[in-house]
Amino acid sequence: MAGDSDQNIEPEWLRNLPLRSEEPGFSPDQLIKCDACGKANAPNRVACLYCGTGIDGVSTTRTEIEFPENWESGYNIILGDARSADLAPAADQIASMLGAETETINAVLAAGRGLPLARVKTESQAESISVKLSEFGIGSTIVADESLQAASPPTRLRSMTFEGSSLRLELFNRGRFELLESSELALVIPGVLVQGKTESVERRKRGRIKTLREAEMASDEPVLDIYSVNEPTGWRIRASGFDFSCLGEDKSLLVAENMQKLTAKLAEFSPAVSIAADYAKISSILEYAWPIESRRDTLALGLNRKEVSSVFTTNNSLQFNRYSRLQWQLYEKKV
Repeated sequence: MAGDSDQNIEPEWLRNLPLRSEEPGFSPDQLIKCDACGKANAPNRVACLYCGTGIDGVSTTRTEIEFPENWESGYNIILGDARSADLAPAADQIASMLGAETETINAVLAAGRGLPLARVKTESQAESISVKLSEFGIGSTIVADESLQAASPPTRLRSMTFEGSSLRLELFNRGRFELLESSELALVIPGVLVQGKTESVERRKRGRIKTLREAEMASDEPVLDIYSVNEPTGWRIRASGFDFSCLGEDKSLLVAENMQKLTAKLAEFSPAVSIAADYAKISSILEYAWPIESRRDTLALGLNRKEVSSVFTTNNSLQFNRYSRLQWQLYEKKV
């Protein structure tokens, strides 16, 4: 039949595609020539793609890297000093090891120290990545999820009062207060909690899907995490439900301004405090190691169940919790 013959004809664009004899993703000068057959191979291969001969200088010991789900425990490889590193070959080989895009790994490496490169299932996998980084002159540390306690956010605050050299913290909905001395305030971390929600109803008929209606909603709430020199759990100020009366006459009608003014006032209250204010700039880089949470729920509607309701939600709470707690650990190592 004419229809069948048309489907078997190779399209013009496919016939004109160039053939490749090496694995994509590496420049010609990075390829390694096989001593046995002379053909070029990617630098991450332990044996020749064409004749199977082992390639000199490439370790035959390889570790299978596994990535945990957001709710599973894992181990984080945190980048250290990379000032003496040659990032180009490092990005290529680490990307191959992790099964990631070279551009993604290069962006993380270039962003600097104190960021997670990857989150893997076992400590031995994390150690193998750390060893590979050291071969390129890149320092790293391994931080277990248990120490970050990302599932438990910092204790929420209702208000705070500046009393001379002391800070009086009122815990949210607990009727309790805690005192923090100026000399004890260690770290202030501005951030934002972002939530997204997409609701849609689709009709499925004869293999086709038609969207009947769709609605998108998004919200973001500024937050401020604070830590003392000996309290790794920390406290959190959320824009909603916090009493900004501690700002006095400087209190604004705009939440964002109040958060900025409160950050400045805390820095004035304790001159030795560190401000880690780069979350908004690096959140996209964190996405590879610490992706935001996402969930899709579906429900069949109607008697014939041909209409399907879908709700897709996203939020970054675990990502920011990990980032916040990591900043305290990095601070602790400095002092």
